[in-house]
Amino acid sequence: MPRLHTLPEALAAASHTDQGFVFIAESGEVRRSFAELRQQALGVAHALTAHGLRSGDLVALVIADAEPFLTALFGVSLAGLIPASLYPPATMSDLPRYVSQTAGILRTARARAVVTTTALLPSFDLLRAECPDLRLVISRDALDAAPVESAARVTLDDLAFVQFTSGSTSAPKGVALTHRSLASNIEAINGPAGIDVRQDDSGMSWLPLYHDMGLVGMTLGALYSGRSTVLLPPHAFVKRPIAWLRAISQYRSTVSFAPNFAYDLCVRRVKERDLEGLDLSCWRIAGCGAEPIHAPTLSAFAEKFAPVGFDPRSFLPSYGLAEHVLAATFPPRGRAPRVESIDAADLTERRLARRVPDTAAAPRVTVVSCGHPLPGHRIRIVGEDGHELPEREVGEITLAGPSVMLGYYKEAALTAETLSGEWLRTGDLGYLANGELFVCGRAKDVIIVNGRKYHPQDLEWSVDDVAGVRRGRVVAFGLPRAGGPDRVAIVVEPSGTVSADVLVESIRRRIGDLCGLYVDEVVLVPSGAIGRTTSGKVQRAATKARYERGDLATTAP
Repeated sequence: MPRLHTLPEALAAASHTDQGFVFIAESGEVRRSFAELRQQALGVAHALTAHGLRSGDLVALVIADAEPFLTALFGVSLAGLIPASLYPPATMSDLPRYVSQTAGILRTARARAVVTTTALLPSFDLLRAECPDLRLVISRDALDAAPVESAARVTLDDLAFVQFTSGSTSAPKGVALTHRSLASNIEAINGPAGIDVRQDDSGMSWLPLYHDMGLVGMTLGALYSGRSTVLLPPHAFVKRPIAWLRAISQYRSTVSFAPNFAYDLCVRRVKERDLEGLDLSCWRIAGCGAEPIHAPTLSAFAEKFAPVGFDPRSFLPSYGLAEHVLAATFPPRGRAPRVESIDAADLTERRLARRVPDTAAAPRVTVVSCGHPLPGHRIRIVGEDGHELPEREVGEITLAGPSVMLGYYKEAALTAETLSGEWLRTGDLGYLANGELFVCGRAKDVIIVNGRKYHPQDLEWSVDDVAGVRRGRVVAFGLPRAGGPDRVAIVVEPSGTVSADVLVESIRRRIGDLCGLYVDEVVLVPSGAIGRTTSGKVQRAATKARYERGDLATTAP
Protein backbone atom coordinates (compact mmCIF):
# COMPACT_ATOMS: atom_id res chain seq x y z
CA MET A 1 0.00 0.00 0.00
CA PRO A 2 1.41 3.44 -0.90
CA ARG A 3 2.51 5.67 1.94
CA LEU A 4 -0.29 7.91 3.17
CA HIS A 5 0.20 11.68 3.04
CA THR A 6 -1.04 14.51 5.19
CA LEU A 7 -2.85 17.35 3.44
CA PRO A 8 0.23 19.63 3.48
CA GLU A 9 2.33 16.78 2.04
CA ALA A 10 -0.22 16.13 -0.70
CA LEU A 11 -0.27 19.84 -1.58
CA ALA A 12 3.52 19.94 -1.73
CA ALA A 13 3.65 16.86 -3.97
CA ALA A 14 0.95 18.20 -6.30
CA SER A 15 2.78 21.53 -6.61
CA HIS A 16 5.54 19.72 -8.54
CA THR A 17 3.05 18.89 -11.32
CA ASP A 18 1.66 21.22 -13.97
CA GLN A 19 -1.91 20.48 -12.85
CA GLY A 20 -4.36 22.57 -10.81
CA PHE A 21 -7.90 23.87 -10.60
CA VAL A 22 -9.94 25.84 -13.12
CA PHE A 23 -12.34 28.15 -11.30
CA ILE A 24 -15.34 29.19 -13.39
CA ALA A 25 -16.94 32.56 -12.60
CA GLU A 26 -19.36 34.88 -14.38
CA SER A 27 -16.39 36.89 -15.61
CA GLY A 28 -14.75 33.80 -17.11
CA GLU A 29 -12.31 31.13 -16.01
CA VAL A 30 -9.32 31.46 -13.70
CA ARG A 31 -6.62 28.78 -13.84
CA ARG A 32 -4.50 28.16 -10.78
CA SER A 33 -1.79 25.54 -10.62
CA PHE A 34 -1.33 23.59 -7.41
CA ALA A 35 1.99 25.39 -7.03
CA GLU A 36 0.27 28.80 -7.20
CA LEU A 37 -2.38 27.72 -4.71
CA ARG A 38 0.30 26.49 -2.33
CA GLN A 39 2.08 29.84 -2.50
CA GLN A 40 -1.17 31.63 -1.64
CA ALA A 41 -1.78 29.16 1.18
CA LEU A 42 1.71 29.72 2.61
CA GLY A 43 0.88 33.42 2.79
CA VAL A 44 -2.35 32.65 4.64
CA ALA A 45 -0.48 30.38 7.05
CA HIS A 46 2.11 33.09 7.76
CA ALA A 47 -0.59 35.70 8.37
CA LEU A 48 -2.54 33.45 10.75
CA THR A 49 0.48 32.64 12.88
CA ALA A 50 1.40 36.33 12.89
CA HIS A 51 -2.02 36.96 14.48
CA GLY A 52 -1.04 34.71 17.38
CA LEU A 53 -2.83 31.48 16.44
CA ARG A 54 -1.03 28.35 17.55
CA SER A 55 -0.93 24.69 16.60
CA GLY A 56 -4.21 22.91 17.38
CA ASP A 57 -6.40 26.04 17.33
CA LEU A 58 -9.65 25.59 15.41
CA VAL A 59 -10.32 28.06 12.58
CA ALA A 60 -13.86 28.24 11.19
CA LEU A 61 -14.16 28.89 7.44
CA VAL A 62 -17.36 30.57 6.23
CA ILE A 63 -16.59 31.18 2.55
CA ALA A 64 -18.78 30.22 -0.40
CA ASP A 65 -16.41 30.83 -3.34
CA ALA A 66 -14.09 27.97 -4.20
CA GLU A 67 -10.70 29.64 -4.64
CA PRO A 68 -10.63 31.69 -1.41
CA PHE A 69 -12.12 28.72 0.48
CA LEU A 70 -9.41 26.34 -0.72
CA THR A 71 -6.49 28.69 -0.14
CA ALA A 72 -7.84 29.37 3.36
CA LEU A 73 -8.25 25.64 4.03
CA PHE A 74 -4.75 24.86 2.79
CA GLY A 75 -3.28 27.80 4.69
CA VAL A 76 -4.89 26.83 7.97
CA SER A 77 -3.57 23.29 7.52
CA LEU A 78 -0.04 24.46 6.65
CA ALA A 79 -0.03 26.54 9.84
CA GLY A 80 -0.75 23.44 11.93
CA LEU A 81 -4.23 24.72 12.77
CA ILE A 82 -7.52 22.85 12.40
CA PRO A 83 -9.80 24.09 9.59
CA ALA A 84 -13.55 23.70 10.12
CA SER A 85 -15.96 24.18 7.23
CA LEU A 86 -19.32 25.80 8.01
CA TYR A 87 -22.26 26.35 5.70
CA PRO A 88 -22.45 30.00 4.65
CA PRO A 89 -25.87 31.67 4.95
CA ALA A 90 -28.41 30.53 2.36
CA THR A 91 -29.54 34.13 1.90
CA MET A 92 -28.65 37.52 3.37
CA SER A 93 -32.24 38.29 4.38
CA ASP A 94 -32.02 36.69 7.83
CA LEU A 95 -28.33 37.20 8.48
CA PRO A 96 -28.58 38.17 12.17
CA ARG A 97 -30.35 34.93 13.03
CA TYR A 98 -27.92 32.86 10.96
CA VAL A 99 -24.95 34.44 12.73
CA SER A 100 -26.59 33.94 16.12
CA GLN A 101 -27.10 30.25 15.44
CA THR A 102 -23.59 29.88 14.08
CA ALA A 103 -22.38 31.31 17.37
CA GLY A 104 -23.58 28.05 18.96
CA ILE A 105 -21.27 26.09 16.68
CA LEU A 106 -18.34 28.38 17.46
CA ARG A 107 -18.91 28.10 21.21
CA THR A 108 -19.26 24.33 21.14
CA ALA A 109 -16.13 23.95 18.99
CA ARG A 110 -14.25 26.55 21.05
CA ALA A 111 -13.17 28.14 17.79
CA ARG A 112 -10.23 30.51 18.05
CA ALA A 113 -10.77 32.25 14.71
CA VAL A 114 -13.25 32.83 11.90
CA VAL A 115 -12.10 33.43 8.34
CA THR A 116 -14.93 34.72 6.18
CA THR A 117 -15.81 37.19 3.45
CA THR A 118 -15.64 40.95 3.64
CA ALA A 119 -19.45 41.12 3.46
CA LEU A 120 -19.93 38.80 6.45
CA LEU A 121 -17.07 40.18 8.52
CA PRO A 122 -19.05 42.83 10.50
CA SER A 123 -21.68 40.29 11.56
CA PHE A 124 -19.16 37.73 12.80
CA ASP A 125 -17.12 40.43 14.51
CA LEU A 126 -20.08 41.03 16.84
CA LEU A 127 -19.77 37.47 18.18
CA ARG A 128 -16.61 38.03 20.20
CA ALA A 129 -18.60 38.72 23.37
CA GLU A 130 -20.71 35.56 22.91
CA CYS A 131 -17.78 33.28 22.09
CA PRO A 132 -15.12 33.61 24.80
CA ASP A 133 -12.54 31.49 22.92
CA LEU A 134 -12.83 33.52 19.73
CA ARG A 135 -9.73 35.66 19.30
CA LEU A 136 -9.70 36.55 15.62
CA VAL A 137 -12.38 37.40 13.05
CA ILE A 138 -10.84 38.26 9.72
CA SER A 139 -11.70 38.33 6.04
CA ARG A 140 -9.91 36.02 3.65
CA ASP A 141 -8.73 39.07 1.68
CA ALA A 142 -6.84 40.35 4.73
CA LEU A 143 -4.71 37.19 4.84
CA ASP A 144 -2.89 37.77 1.55
CA ALA A 145 0.55 37.94 3.15
CA ALA A 146 3.88 37.23 1.51
CA PRO A 147 4.46 33.47 1.41
CA VAL A 148 7.06 32.02 3.77
CA GLU A 149 8.44 28.63 2.73
CA SER A 150 7.82 26.91 6.04
CA ALA A 151 5.04 24.82 7.46
CA ALA A 152 4.17 23.42 10.85
CA ARG A 153 4.86 19.75 11.48
CA VAL A 154 1.66 17.80 10.94
CA THR A 155 1.30 14.04 11.47
CA LEU A 156 -1.19 11.56 10.07
CA ASP A 157 -2.87 11.30 13.46
CA ASP A 158 -3.49 15.03 13.78
CA LEU A 159 -6.87 16.44 12.79
CA ALA A 160 -7.10 17.29 9.10
CA PHE A 161 -10.36 19.21 9.41
CA VAL A 162 -13.73 19.32 11.11
CA GLN A 163 -16.80 19.27 8.92
CA PHE A 164 -20.09 20.36 10.41
CA THR A 165 -22.86 18.15 9.09
CA SER A 166 -25.63 20.71 9.30
CA GLY A 167 -25.92 24.40 8.67
CA SER A 168 -27.86 26.68 11.07
CA THR A 169 -28.12 24.21 13.90
CA SER A 170 -29.04 24.23 17.56
CA ALA A 171 -27.08 21.03 18.14
CA PRO A 172 -24.03 21.22 15.87
CA LYS A 173 -22.17 18.05 15.02
CA GLY A 174 -18.64 18.57 13.81
CA VAL A 175 -17.15 15.47 12.19
CA ALA A 176 -13.50 15.32 13.26
CA LEU A 177 -11.28 13.60 10.68
CA THR A 178 -7.57 12.85 10.97
CA HIS A 179 -5.12 13.11 8.10
CA ARG A 180 -4.86 9.32 8.25
CA SER A 181 -8.61 8.87 7.77
CA LEU A 182 -8.71 11.46 4.99
CA ALA A 183 -5.76 9.96 3.12
CA SER A 184 -7.04 6.40 3.59
CA ASN A 185 -10.42 7.23 2.11
CA ILE A 186 -8.98 9.19 -0.81
CA GLU A 187 -6.45 6.43 -1.51
CA ALA A 188 -9.27 3.87 -1.63
CA ILE A 189 -11.49 6.09 -3.81
CA ASN A 190 -8.71 6.83 -6.29
CA GLY A 191 -7.41 3.25 -6.30
CA PRO A 192 -8.17 0.25 -8.55
CA ALA A 193 -11.30 -0.75 -6.61
CA GLY A 194 -12.58 2.84 -6.77
CA ILE A 195 -12.46 5.15 -9.75
CA ASP A 196 -8.96 3.91 -10.71
CA VAL A 197 -7.45 7.31 -11.50
CA ARG A 198 -5.68 7.52 -14.87
CA GLN A 199 -3.06 9.88 -16.21
CA ASP A 200 -5.53 11.57 -18.55
CA ASP A 201 -8.32 11.95 -15.98
CA SER A 202 -9.77 15.33 -15.11
CA GLY A 203 -12.71 16.29 -12.94
CA MET A 204 -15.73 18.57 -13.19
CA SER A 205 -17.77 19.64 -10.16
CA TRP A 206 -20.40 22.18 -9.18
CA LEU A 207 -20.76 20.73 -5.66
CA PRO A 208 -20.19 23.20 -2.79
CA LEU A 209 -16.90 22.73 -0.96
CA TYR A 210 -18.55 22.72 2.45
CA HIS A 211 -20.15 19.41 1.40
CA ASP A 212 -18.13 16.19 1.81
CA MET A 213 -18.63 15.02 -1.78
CA GLY A 214 -17.55 18.38 -3.17
CA LEU A 215 -14.59 18.88 -0.84
CA VAL A 216 -13.18 15.36 -0.54
CA GLY A 217 -14.48 13.51 -3.57
CA MET A 218 -14.05 16.10 -6.29
CA THR A 219 -11.43 18.48 -4.90
CA LEU A 220 -9.05 16.93 -2.40
CA GLY A 221 -9.25 13.66 -4.32
CA ALA A 222 -7.93 15.48 -7.39
CA LEU A 223 -5.20 17.15 -5.34
CA TYR A 224 -3.95 13.86 -3.88
CA SER A 225 -3.84 12.28 -7.34
CA GLY A 226 -2.26 15.34 -8.97
CA ARG A 227 -5.08 15.67 -11.50
CA SER A 228 -6.85 18.85 -12.63
CA THR A 229 -10.47 19.65 -11.85
CA VAL A 230 -12.84 22.33 -13.11
CA LEU A 231 -14.97 23.92 -10.37
CA LEU A 232 -18.28 25.46 -11.41
CA PRO A 233 -20.21 27.62 -8.91
CA PRO A 234 -23.13 25.68 -7.38
CA HIS A 235 -25.63 28.39 -8.31
CA ALA A 236 -24.68 28.02 -11.97
CA PHE A 237 -25.91 24.43 -11.95
CA VAL A 238 -29.03 25.17 -9.93
CA LYS A 239 -29.96 27.99 -12.30
CA ARG A 240 -29.23 26.00 -15.48
CA PRO A 241 -28.43 22.28 -15.05
CA ILE A 242 -27.20 22.13 -18.64
CA ALA A 243 -24.20 24.22 -17.51
CA TRP A 244 -22.81 21.13 -15.73
CA LEU A 245 -23.09 18.94 -18.82
CA ARG A 246 -21.75 21.60 -21.13
CA ALA A 247 -18.72 22.06 -18.90
CA ILE A 248 -18.03 18.31 -18.97
CA SER A 249 -18.30 18.39 -22.75
CA GLN A 250 -16.17 21.53 -23.19
CA TYR A 251 -13.34 20.54 -20.84
CA ARG A 252 -13.50 16.83 -21.77
CA SER A 253 -13.86 15.91 -18.10
CA THR A 254 -13.78 12.22 -17.27
CA VAL A 255 -14.92 12.17 -13.62
CA SER A 256 -17.90 13.94 -12.09
CA PHE A 257 -20.04 13.02 -9.09
CA ALA A 258 -23.43 14.39 -8.05
CA PRO A 259 -26.44 13.44 -5.90
CA ASN A 260 -29.45 11.69 -7.46
CA PHE A 261 -31.42 14.94 -7.62
CA ALA A 262 -28.88 16.46 -10.05
CA TYR A 263 -29.42 13.71 -12.61
CA ASP A 264 -33.18 14.06 -12.16
CA LEU A 265 -32.96 17.82 -12.64
CA CYS A 266 -31.10 17.32 -15.91
CA VAL A 267 -33.79 14.92 -17.14
CA ARG A 268 -36.58 17.35 -16.33
CA ARG A 269 -35.05 20.71 -17.23
CA VAL A 270 -32.63 20.11 -20.09
CA LYS A 271 -34.45 20.65 -23.39
CA GLU A 272 -33.86 18.82 -26.65
CA ARG A 273 -32.47 21.99 -28.20
CA ASP A 274 -29.86 22.14 -25.41
CA LEU A 275 -28.30 18.88 -26.63
CA GLU A 276 -26.92 20.48 -29.76
CA GLY A 277 -23.12 20.41 -29.68
CA LEU A 278 -23.04 18.34 -26.46
CA ASP A 279 -20.59 15.40 -26.33
CA LEU A 280 -20.56 13.31 -23.12
CA SER A 281 -18.54 10.42 -24.51
CA CYS A 282 -15.57 11.53 -22.38
CA TRP A 283 -17.47 10.97 -19.09
CA ARG A 284 -16.18 7.61 -17.83
CA ILE A 285 -17.10 7.98 -14.10
CA ALA A 286 -20.58 9.41 -13.43
CA GLY A 287 -20.72 9.02 -9.67
CA CYS A 288 -24.00 9.13 -7.79
CA GLY A 289 -24.35 9.31 -4.02
CA ALA A 290 -25.09 11.54 -0.99
CA GLU A 291 -28.81 10.66 -1.01
CA PRO A 292 -31.06 7.71 -1.90
CA ILE A 293 -30.40 6.57 -5.47
CA HIS A 294 -33.49 6.15 -7.64
CA ALA A 295 -33.07 3.57 -10.41
CA PRO A 296 -35.64 5.16 -12.78
CA THR A 297 -33.76 8.45 -12.56
CA LEU A 298 -30.53 6.82 -13.72
CA SER A 299 -32.38 5.00 -16.51
CA ALA A 300 -34.10 8.19 -17.68
CA PHE A 301 -30.81 10.10 -17.65
CA ALA A 302 -29.02 7.38 -19.63
CA GLU A 303 -31.81 7.25 -22.20
CA LYS A 304 -32.03 11.01 -22.62
CA PHE A 305 -28.30 11.58 -23.04
CA ALA A 306 -27.37 8.44 -24.98
CA PRO A 307 -27.66 10.39 -28.29
CA VAL A 308 -24.85 12.70 -27.11
CA GLY A 309 -22.50 9.92 -26.10
CA PHE A 310 -23.39 9.12 -22.49
CA ASP A 311 -22.72 5.46 -21.61
CA PRO A 312 -24.87 3.97 -18.78
CA ARG A 313 -21.86 1.87 -17.78
CA SER A 314 -20.29 5.13 -16.60
CA PHE A 315 -22.66 5.25 -13.64
CA LEU A 316 -20.98 4.52 -10.32
CA PRO A 317 -23.65 4.42 -7.57
CA SER A 318 -21.92 4.66 -4.20
CA TYR A 319 -22.67 4.88 -0.51
CA GLY A 320 -20.95 6.97 2.12
CA LEU A 321 -21.30 9.70 4.71
CA ALA A 322 -19.25 12.48 6.27
CA GLU A 323 -18.59 10.36 9.39
CA HIS A 324 -16.68 7.99 7.08
CA VAL A 325 -14.84 10.89 5.37
CA LEU A 326 -16.86 10.23 2.20
CA ALA A 327 -17.18 6.90 0.38
CA ALA A 328 -17.73 3.48 1.95
CA THR A 329 -18.71 1.31 -1.03
CA PHE A 330 -18.25 1.22 -4.79
CA PRO A 331 -19.57 -1.23 -7.39
CA PRO A 332 -17.30 -2.62 -10.12
CA ARG A 333 -16.65 -0.08 -12.85
CA GLY A 334 -17.88 -0.60 -16.36
CA ARG A 335 -21.26 -2.16 -15.64
CA ALA A 336 -24.74 -0.66 -15.71
CA PRO A 337 -26.34 -0.12 -12.28
CA ARG A 338 -27.47 -3.37 -10.63
CA VAL A 339 -31.11 -3.09 -9.56
CA GLU A 340 -33.46 -5.24 -7.48
CA SER A 341 -37.24 -4.99 -7.00
CA ILE A 342 -38.08 -5.78 -3.38
CA ASP A 343 -41.39 -6.32 -1.62
CA ALA A 344 -42.04 -2.97 0.08
CA ALA A 345 -43.29 -4.61 3.28
CA ASP A 346 -39.99 -6.45 3.69
CA LEU A 347 -38.16 -3.14 3.85
CA THR A 348 -40.54 -1.32 6.17
CA GLU A 349 -40.76 -4.30 8.54
CA ARG A 350 -36.97 -4.89 8.44
CA ARG A 351 -37.10 -8.53 7.42
CA LEU A 352 -35.72 -10.70 4.63
CA ALA A 353 -35.58 -8.64 1.43
CA ARG A 354 -37.37 -10.79 -1.14
CA ARG A 355 -36.96 -10.08 -4.83
CA VAL A 356 -40.26 -9.80 -6.67
CA PRO A 357 -40.98 -9.57 -10.42
CA ASP A 358 -41.91 -6.20 -11.89
CA THR A 359 -45.34 -7.67 -12.67
CA ALA A 360 -46.08 -8.47 -9.01
CA ALA A 361 -49.27 -6.96 -7.63
CA ALA A 362 -47.82 -6.28 -4.18
CA PRO A 363 -46.20 -2.86 -3.58
CA ARG A 364 -42.51 -3.02 -4.41
CA VAL A 365 -39.46 -0.81 -4.07
CA THR A 366 -36.60 -0.64 -6.57
CA VAL A 367 -33.19 -0.47 -4.93
CA VAL A 368 -29.77 0.04 -6.48
CA SER A 369 -26.56 -1.75 -5.54
CA CYS A 370 -23.89 0.55 -4.12
CA GLY A 371 -21.28 -2.17 -4.43
CA HIS A 372 -18.66 -3.66 -2.10
CA PRO A 373 -16.76 -2.07 0.80
CA LEU A 374 -13.60 -0.22 -0.17
CA PRO A 375 -10.36 -2.18 0.28
CA GLY A 376 -9.28 -2.31 3.91
CA HIS A 377 -12.80 -1.41 5.08
CA ARG A 378 -15.64 -3.52 6.43
CA ILE A 379 -19.41 -3.40 6.49
CA ARG A 380 -22.03 -5.34 8.38
CA ILE A 381 -25.78 -5.13 8.80
CA VAL A 382 -27.08 -5.35 12.38
CA GLY A 383 -30.50 -5.78 13.92
CA GLU A 384 -32.02 -3.64 16.64
CA ASP A 385 -30.22 -5.79 19.22
CA GLY A 386 -26.87 -4.96 17.62
CA HIS A 387 -26.19 -8.48 16.38
CA GLU A 388 -25.02 -9.07 12.81
CA LEU A 389 -27.69 -10.20 10.36
CA PRO A 390 -27.30 -12.67 7.49
CA GLU A 391 -27.40 -11.61 3.86
CA ARG A 392 -30.63 -10.12 2.52
CA GLU A 393 -31.98 -9.25 5.99
CA VAL A 394 -32.69 -5.54 6.42
CA GLY A 395 -31.00 -3.74 9.29
CA GLU A 396 -28.78 -0.82 10.20
CA ILE A 397 -25.61 -0.31 8.15
CA THR A 398 -22.45 -0.21 10.27
CA LEU A 399 -18.92 0.48 9.02
CA ALA A 400 -15.38 -0.13 10.25
CA GLY A 401 -11.96 0.71 8.90
CA PRO A 402 -9.40 3.50 8.62
CA SER A 403 -11.89 6.02 7.20
CA VAL A 404 -14.13 6.13 10.29
CA MET A 405 -14.11 9.53 11.98
CA LEU A 406 -12.24 10.19 15.19
CA GLY A 407 -15.52 11.40 16.64
CA TYR A 408 -17.73 14.48 16.88
CA TYR A 409 -15.55 17.43 17.82
CA LYS A 410 -15.92 18.35 21.51
CA GLU A 411 -19.03 16.12 21.71
CA ALA A 412 -18.17 13.02 23.73
CA ALA A 413 -21.78 11.98 24.33
CA LEU A 414 -22.74 12.20 20.66
CA THR A 415 -19.59 10.30 19.75
CA ALA A 416 -20.44 7.50 22.18
CA GLU A 417 -23.91 7.17 20.64
CA THR A 418 -22.48 6.82 17.13
CA LEU A 419 -19.27 4.83 17.62
CA SER A 420 -19.48 1.38 19.15
CA GLY A 421 -15.93 0.16 19.49
CA GLU A 422 -14.49 0.15 15.98
CA TRP A 423 -17.93 0.28 14.36
CA LEU A 424 -19.69 3.40 13.07
CA ARG A 425 -23.47 3.32 13.35
CA THR A 426 -24.70 5.11 10.25
CA GLY A 427 -28.43 5.33 11.01
CA ASP A 428 -29.10 4.09 7.47
CA LEU A 429 -30.97 0.87 6.64
CA GLY A 430 -29.90 -1.66 4.04
CA TYR A 431 -29.04 -5.25 3.27
CA LEU A 432 -26.22 -7.22 1.68
CA ALA A 433 -26.63 -9.50 -1.34
CA ASN A 434 -23.58 -11.37 -2.63
CA GLY A 435 -21.50 -8.93 -0.61
CA GLU A 436 -22.99 -5.84 -2.29
CA LEU A 437 -24.81 -3.16 -0.33
CA PHE A 438 -28.36 -2.11 -1.13
CA VAL A 439 -29.45 0.99 0.79
CA CYS A 440 -33.18 1.15 1.42
CA GLY A 441 -34.01 3.64 4.15
CA ARG A 442 -32.99 5.50 7.27
CA ALA A 443 -33.22 4.60 10.92
CA LYS A 444 -32.65 8.21 11.95
CA ASP A 445 -35.02 11.14 11.51
CA VAL A 446 -32.69 12.84 9.03
CA ILE A 447 -34.34 14.77 6.18
CA ILE A 448 -32.48 14.73 2.84
CA VAL A 449 -33.27 17.35 0.21
CA ASN A 450 -31.05 17.88 -2.83
CA GLY A 451 -28.15 16.01 -1.27
CA ARG A 452 -28.11 18.02 1.95
CA LYS A 453 -29.06 16.55 5.30
CA TYR A 454 -31.26 18.43 7.75
CA HIS A 455 -31.92 17.38 11.32
CA PRO A 456 -35.57 17.84 12.37
CA GLN A 457 -34.50 19.39 15.66
CA ASP A 458 -32.74 22.17 13.76
CA LEU A 459 -35.86 23.07 11.78
CA GLU A 460 -38.00 22.93 14.91
CA TRP A 461 -35.62 25.19 16.80
CA SER A 462 -35.43 27.60 13.86
CA VAL A 463 -39.16 28.41 13.94
CA ASP A 464 -39.70 28.08 17.68
CA ASP A 465 -39.65 31.85 18.19
CA VAL A 466 -41.71 32.80 15.14
CA ALA A 467 -44.59 35.04 16.21
CA GLY A 468 -47.72 32.91 16.57
CA VAL A 469 -45.92 29.62 17.37
CA ARG A 470 -46.29 27.98 20.79
CA ARG A 471 -42.71 27.59 21.97
CA GLY A 472 -41.66 23.96 22.19
CA ARG A 473 -44.70 22.78 20.24
CA VAL A 474 -43.17 22.19 16.82
CA VAL A 475 -42.42 18.92 15.03
CA ALA A 476 -40.57 18.58 11.72
CA PHE A 477 -40.11 15.44 9.66
CA GLY A 478 -39.37 14.25 6.16
CA LEU A 479 -41.50 12.06 3.95
CA PRO A 480 -39.36 10.05 1.49
CA ARG A 481 -40.70 9.83 -2.03
CA ALA A 482 -39.50 7.81 -4.98
CA GLY A 483 -37.55 9.71 -7.58
CA GLY A 484 -37.22 12.96 -5.67
CA PRO A 485 -36.12 14.65 -2.47
CA ASP A 486 -37.94 14.17 0.81
CA ARG A 487 -41.11 16.18 1.26
CA VAL A 488 -40.78 18.41 4.31
CA ALA A 489 -43.63 18.80 6.78
CA ILE A 490 -43.77 20.94 9.92
CA VAL A 491 -46.52 20.47 12.48
CA VAL A 492 -47.16 23.47 14.75
CA GLU A 493 -49.43 24.34 17.64
CA PRO A 494 -50.28 28.03 17.08
CA SER A 495 -50.61 30.46 19.97
CA GLY A 496 -53.64 32.12 18.39
CA THR A 497 -51.99 35.54 18.21
CA VAL A 498 -51.43 35.46 14.44
CA SER A 499 -53.77 34.50 11.62
CA ALA A 500 -53.24 31.05 10.10
CA ASP A 501 -52.24 32.25 6.63
CA VAL A 502 -49.72 34.74 8.03
CA LEU A 503 -48.28 32.10 10.36
CA VAL A 504 -47.84 29.54 7.58
CA GLU A 505 -46.11 32.09 5.37
CA SER A 506 -43.87 33.23 8.24
CA ILE A 507 -42.75 29.65 8.95
CA ARG A 508 -42.01 28.96 5.30
CA ARG A 509 -40.10 32.22 4.95
CA ARG A 510 -38.03 31.58 8.10
CA ILE A 511 -36.95 28.10 6.96
CA GLY A 512 -36.31 29.35 3.43
CA ASP A 513 -34.21 32.30 4.58
CA LEU A 514 -32.29 30.36 7.19
CA CYS A 515 -31.73 27.03 5.45
CA GLY A 516 -32.59 27.55 1.80
CA LEU A 517 -35.22 24.85 2.25
CA TYR A 518 -38.83 24.82 1.03
CA VAL A 519 -41.40 23.42 3.46
CA ASP A 520 -43.94 21.41 1.50
CA GLU A 521 -46.61 21.46 4.18
CA VAL A 522 -47.19 23.45 7.36
CA VAL A 523 -49.83 21.75 9.50
CA LEU A 524 -51.51 23.77 12.24
CA VAL A 525 -52.97 21.60 15.01
CA PRO A 526 -54.97 22.32 18.18
CA SER A 527 -53.29 22.89 21.52
CA GLY A 528 -52.12 19.60 23.01
CA ALA A 529 -52.13 17.71 19.71
CA ILE A 530 -48.35 17.29 19.78
CA GLY A 531 -47.58 14.70 22.42
CA ARG A 532 -44.53 14.78 24.67
CA THR A 533 -42.45 12.08 26.29
CA THR A 534 -42.05 11.75 30.05
CA SER A 535 -38.75 13.62 29.70
CA GLY A 536 -40.51 16.50 27.96
CA LYS A 537 -39.41 15.85 24.37
CA VAL A 538 -41.86 16.14 21.48
CA GLN A 539 -43.09 12.80 20.16
CA ARG A 540 -41.85 13.22 16.62
CA ALA A 541 -42.33 9.65 15.44
CA ALA A 542 -45.86 9.43 16.85
CA THR A 543 -46.84 12.78 15.31
CA LYS A 544 -45.45 11.70 11.95
CA ALA A 545 -47.34 8.40 12.11
CA ARG A 546 -50.61 10.19 12.86
CA TYR A 547 -49.96 12.55 9.95
CA GLU A 548 -49.33 9.64 7.58
CA ARG A 549 -52.51 7.88 8.77
CA GLY A 550 -54.48 11.05 8.18
CA ASP A 551 -55.87 11.26 11.72
CA LEU A 552 -53.92 14.30 12.91
CA ALA A 553 -56.50 16.93 13.84
CA THR A 554 -55.96 20.35 12.30
CA THR A 555 -57.20 23.77 13.24
CA ALA A 556 -59.66 25.65 11.10
CA PRO A 557 -57.98 27.69 8.33
